[in-house]
Amino acid sequence: MAEKWEEHKGISSLSECFALLLPEGVLREKIEKLASSLKFPLKKLFVVDGSTRSSHSNAYMYGFFKNKRIVLYDTLIQQCKNEEEIVAVIAHELGHWKLNHTMYSFIAMQILTFLQFGGYTLVRNSSDLFRSFGFDTQPVLIGLIIFQHTVIPIQHLVSFALNLVSRSFEFQADAFAKKLGYSSTLRAALVKLQEENLSAMNTDPWYSAYHYSHPPLVERLAALDEPGKKAD
Repeated sequence: MAEKWEEHKGISSLSECFALLLPEGVLREKIEKLASSLKFPLKKLFVVDGSTRSSHSNAYMYGFFKNKRIVLYDTLIQQCKNEEEIVAVIAHELGHWKLNHTMYSFIAMQILTFLQFGGYTLVRNSSDLFRSFGFDTQPVLIGLIIFQHTVIPIQHLVSFALNLVSRSFEFQADAFAKKLGYSSTLRAALVKLQEENLSAMNTDPWYSAYHYSHPPLVERLAALDEPGKKAD
């Protein structure tokens, strides 16, 4: 227990209690060098134990202002034996940060939440709508149920639009990593992660556009290969 306390001493959030600092080495140096070159205010670099729950591999970042952290799944390190491939994945994630994708997504979600509250208010205050369903009064719960059913068609359209934006962000982040010189290593990493995570490889383009927030592997590789297309 004393050793574990020493490893986690100074950790400031609950999520970090389940992660360890990435040990010193080539991988750490390369990630820190990449972050520094992009002026990403990296404060801590963690490895989280994800292999005990699933084989899914990932990397993400969090933190406010100049106090950022990067977290790697141990499965990502295990599946991408080459350090350059891991750095290429981080370059993709840093692309989301550099291009303000997280901020745009946050603002969009706040706008959608505001519109949902506004839409519910319109339904809640519509006595004619309640009477059309056979209610002389306007119970809050019934109003919520009516609102949920009336917005179903709009939800499908919004979901489709959000998926299109998310897919565009993924292409842009891939293009960002490509501009940093990680095109070939990102390709190799994507293929390895595809094989390990058993994700859909080449689905119908229309089905993919509607159901998937991330483009399939084949589309991402094609974008990386064709500079005149989405990866520009």
